[in-house]
Amino acid sequence: MKSVAEENFPAEKMENAYVFVDESDVHHKGLFAKKDIPKGTQMVEYIGPLVPKKEGNRLSKDGNVYVFSLDRKYDIDGSVPWNLARYANHSCRPNTESVGRDNQIWLEAMRDIKEGEEITYDYCYGVSEYKDNPCECGHENCFGYIVSQKHIHKVKKNESDENTG
Repeated sequence: MKSVAEENFPAEKMENAYVFVDESDVHHKGLFAKKDIPKGTQMVEYIGPLVPKKEGNRLSKDGNVYVFSLDRKYDIDGSVPWNLARYANHSCRPNTESVGRDNQIWLEAMRDIKEGEEITYDYCYGVSEYKDNPCECGHENCFGYIVSQKHIHKVKKNESDENTG
Protein backbone atom coordinates (compact mmCIF):
# COMPACT_ATOMS: atom_id res chain seq x y z
CA MET A 1 0.00 0.00 0.00
CA LYS A 2 1.31 3.44 -0.95
CA SER A 3 1.59 6.25 1.57
CA VAL A 4 -0.32 9.48 0.97
CA ALA A 5 2.95 11.11 -0.09
CA GLU A 6 3.74 8.35 -2.60
CA GLU A 7 0.18 8.43 -3.92
CA ASN A 8 0.20 12.21 -4.46
CA PHE A 9 3.89 12.65 -5.23
CA PRO A 10 5.41 9.75 -7.15
CA ALA A 11 9.10 8.89 -6.94
CA GLU A 12 9.82 11.08 -9.99
CA LYS A 13 9.19 14.13 -7.78
CA MET A 14 12.17 13.02 -5.67
CA GLU A 15 14.45 12.66 -8.71
CA ASN A 16 16.99 15.39 -9.22
CA ALA A 17 19.83 15.72 -11.73
CA TYR A 18 22.25 17.19 -9.18
CA VAL A 19 21.61 15.75 -5.70
CA PHE A 20 20.63 12.63 -3.75
CA VAL A 21 19.95 11.79 -0.09
CA ASP A 22 22.32 9.56 1.87
CA GLU A 23 23.69 8.99 5.37
CA SER A 24 25.58 12.03 6.69
CA ASP A 25 28.38 12.48 9.20
CA VAL A 26 26.88 15.88 10.04
CA HIS A 27 23.34 14.91 11.02
CA HIS A 28 21.68 11.57 10.22
CA LYS A 29 20.85 12.12 6.55
CA GLY A 30 22.22 14.68 4.16
CA LEU A 31 22.11 15.88 0.59
CA PHE A 32 25.02 14.97 -1.69
CA ALA A 33 26.21 15.92 -5.18
CA LYS A 34 25.44 13.27 -7.86
CA LYS A 35 28.06 14.82 -10.12
CA ASP A 36 30.37 17.82 -10.23
CA ILE A 37 28.25 20.96 -9.84
CA PRO A 38 29.54 24.30 -11.19
CA LYS A 39 29.41 27.49 -9.12
CA GLY A 40 26.12 29.35 -9.64
CA THR A 41 24.03 26.23 -10.36
CA GLN A 42 20.56 26.21 -8.82
CA MET A 43 20.54 22.56 -7.85
CA VAL A 44 17.38 21.98 -5.82
CA GLU A 45 14.27 23.96 -4.92
CA TYR A 46 13.07 24.12 -1.30
CA ILE A 47 9.43 23.07 -1.73
CA GLY A 48 6.32 22.58 0.34
CA PRO A 49 2.98 24.23 1.02
CA LEU A 50 2.95 28.01 1.35
CA VAL A 51 1.64 28.99 4.75
CA PRO A 52 0.88 32.43 6.16
CA LYS A 53 3.63 33.82 8.42
CA LYS A 54 1.48 33.32 11.53
CA GLU A 55 1.04 29.62 10.71
CA GLY A 56 4.76 29.30 9.93
CA ASN A 57 5.60 30.75 13.34
CA ARG A 58 3.20 28.33 15.02
CA LEU A 59 4.68 25.37 13.15
CA SER A 60 8.19 26.43 14.16
CA LYS A 61 7.20 26.82 17.81
CA ASP A 62 5.65 23.33 17.64
CA GLY A 63 9.03 21.93 16.55
CA ASN A 64 8.83 21.94 12.75
CA VAL A 65 12.45 22.71 11.81
CA TYR A 66 11.67 22.78 8.08
CA VAL A 67 9.77 26.08 7.97
CA PHE A 68 11.60 28.43 5.60
CA SER A 69 10.81 32.13 5.41
CA LEU A 70 9.81 33.06 1.86
CA ASP A 71 8.86 36.73 2.29
CA ARG A 72 7.09 39.04 4.76
CA LYS A 73 3.72 37.32 4.24
CA TYR A 74 4.51 33.65 3.67
CA ASP A 75 6.68 30.75 4.75
CA ILE A 76 7.28 27.38 3.12
CA ASP A 77 6.49 24.29 5.18
CA GLY A 78 9.30 22.09 3.91
CA SER A 79 8.47 19.12 6.14
CA VAL A 80 6.81 17.31 3.24
CA PRO A 81 8.53 14.04 2.24
CA TRP A 82 9.08 15.09 -1.37
CA ASN A 83 11.21 18.13 -0.39
CA LEU A 84 14.77 16.98 -1.18
CA ALA A 85 16.25 20.32 -0.10
CA ARG A 86 15.24 19.70 3.52
CA TYR A 87 18.08 17.17 3.74
CA ALA A 88 20.76 19.82 3.21
CA ASN A 89 22.56 20.28 6.53
CA HIS A 90 23.95 23.45 8.07
CA SER A 91 27.66 24.17 7.92
CA CYS A 92 29.83 26.96 9.25
CA ARG A 93 31.62 26.74 5.85
CA PRO A 94 28.73 26.10 3.43
CA ASN A 95 29.10 25.30 -0.25
CA THR A 96 25.63 26.56 -1.20
CA GLU A 97 23.36 29.42 -0.26
CA SER A 98 19.61 29.81 -0.28
CA VAL A 99 18.47 32.17 -2.99
CA GLY A 100 14.96 33.56 -3.33
CA ARG A 101 13.64 34.17 -6.84
CA ASP A 102 10.08 34.49 -8.14
CA ASN A 103 8.44 33.17 -4.93
CA GLN A 104 10.80 30.19 -4.86
CA ILE A 105 13.78 29.26 -2.70
CA TRP A 106 16.68 27.48 -4.39
CA LEU A 107 19.95 26.08 -3.08
CA GLU A 108 22.63 27.52 -5.33
CA ALA A 109 26.29 26.50 -5.47
CA MET A 110 28.57 29.18 -4.00
CA ARG A 111 31.60 27.44 -5.49
CA ASP A 112 32.32 24.39 -7.61
CA ILE A 113 31.13 21.26 -5.76
CA LYS A 114 32.70 17.84 -6.34
CA GLU A 115 30.72 14.66 -6.97
CA GLY A 116 29.92 12.96 -3.64
CA GLU A 117 30.44 16.13 -1.57
CA GLU A 118 27.76 16.92 1.00
CA ILE A 119 25.56 19.91 0.14
CA THR A 120 25.44 22.39 3.04
CA TYR A 121 24.26 25.94 3.63
CA ASP A 122 24.00 28.52 6.41
CA TYR A 123 20.60 28.07 8.05
CA CYS A 124 20.75 31.74 9.07
CA TYR A 125 19.25 31.12 12.50
CA GLY A 126 18.86 34.11 14.79
CA VAL A 127 20.61 34.75 18.08
CA SER A 128 17.75 34.34 20.57
CA GLU A 129 17.91 30.54 20.92
CA TYR A 130 21.40 29.76 19.67
CA LYS A 131 22.24 27.55 22.66
CA ASP A 132 19.39 25.21 21.65
CA ASN A 133 21.03 24.64 18.26
CA PRO A 134 24.53 23.18 18.57
CA CYS A 135 26.41 22.80 15.30
CA GLU A 136 27.96 19.47 14.36
CA CYS A 137 29.29 20.38 10.92
CA GLY A 138 32.79 19.22 11.84
CA HIS A 139 34.55 22.04 10.01
CA GLU A 140 37.84 23.07 11.61
CA ASN A 141 36.45 26.61 12.09
CA CYS A 142 33.04 25.44 13.34
CA PHE A 143 31.51 28.13 15.51
CA GLY A 144 29.74 25.59 17.73
CA TYR A 145 26.20 26.82 17.17
CA ILE A 146 23.84 26.99 14.20
CA VAL A 147 23.58 30.74 13.89
CA SER A 148 23.74 33.08 10.91
CA GLN A 149 27.24 34.20 9.99
CA LYS A 150 26.02 37.79 10.33
CA HIS A 151 25.10 37.17 14.00
CA ILE A 152 28.24 35.37 15.18
CA HIS A 153 29.72 38.58 16.64
CA LYS A 154 26.59 39.02 18.80
CA VAL A 155 26.85 35.47 20.12
CA LYS A 156 30.57 35.89 20.83
CA LYS A 157 29.80 39.08 22.76
CA ASN A 158 27.04 37.30 24.70
CA GLU A 159 29.36 34.38 25.50
CA SER A 160 32.09 36.80 26.58
CA ASP A 161 29.65 38.74 28.80
CA GLU A 162 28.49 35.47 30.42
CA ASN A 163 32.08 34.38 31.08
CA THR A 164 33.10 37.70 32.63
CA GLY A 165 29.88 38.37 34.50
